[in-house]
Formats: sequence, C-alpha cells, structure tokens
Amino acid sequence: MVPQAYDHKRFLALVETHQRLLLKVCWAYGRTSHDRNDLFQEIIARLWAAFGKYDPNRKFSTWMYRVALNVAIDNRRRQQRWGRESASFDDDETAEPGTAPEETRKQQQLHEFRELLEQQSDTDRPILLLYLEGHSYREIGEILGISESNVGTRLSRLKESMRQTVQENPEQGP
Repeated sequence: MVPQAYDHKRFLALVETHQRLLLKVCWAYGRTSHDRNDLFQEIIARLWAAFGKYDPNRKFSTWMYRVALNVAIDNRRRQQRWGRESASFDDDETAEPGTAPEETRKQQQLHEFRELLEQQSDTDRPILLLYLEGHSYREIGEILGISESNVGTRLSRLKESMRQTVQENPEQGP
C-alpha cells in the first residue's frame, strides 16, 4: 500500500521528530560522510515506501529504528559483497591544530568507539547501540524482533567479549 499524499506531512513530522535516531544509525554503519549521507537517503526512501504499512497503534520510533537498522545492515552486506566498503574513516574526526586537549580526547574516544562498532557483527552492533542509548532489554527486543532474554544473553556475551579484547590489548582500550 502506497502512502497517500496527506500522509506526507505526517511522515515528515515524524521523521523530523526522530531524526537523531536515524543519524545515529547512519553514523554507526557509514564509515565516511558520503556513506552516511547515502545511507540516510536510502533509509528515508525505504521508510516512505513502507509508511503505508506502519501501524499507528505501535510506537513510531521502534518501527523506524527497525527499518533503519535493516536498511543499514542490508547496505553493509551489499557493500561487502561488491567490495565497495570504504577503506578508512573520515578525516572529519581528526583534531584540528589548536584544538583543546579535552576535545582531542573526545575525538579519540569517538574514533575508538567507531572501531569497536566496526568489529561487531551485524546482529551485535544494533544491540550495543540500543543498550548504550539506554533502551531496556524489552525495547531492544521489540526493535530487533527478538526475545528479551535473547537480548540479555547476547548482551552479556558481547560485554564479556569486549572485556577480553580490552584485557588482551590494553593499549586499544577506552
């Protein structure tokens, strides 16, 4: 079912309200600003195409997050299959000369966090992102379509794996 013209304003208002959520997904799955912009546009297009199927009795942000993550994961897999994944992160995260030391530290931590995300599987990355955003196990499960106990188990394994990585490579830790 294609959305009607009158749904356009409602759709834009909902997307604008939850735009930060989309930007986070794009940041987590796009390695360069170009990748992130392309991904954002693709997510918006897919959201609009699926908007006619959205059930207004459900939370829009949950539906939107799920669509965005599915698009991001599909996009990542397609890039890997075709060997188009960018080789490195943007230079937009490197400190400019004269940047305050605390800003330089923040940028370094952000870069390390991106590297940590890159090391996660397509199934673990969204769990980590949602957990760090403060979502409950129940909310994470709803967004990802898995059980609350599955979220807990996978998150526990993910935390343990990250602990081991930091212990084995303390120079790469946060």
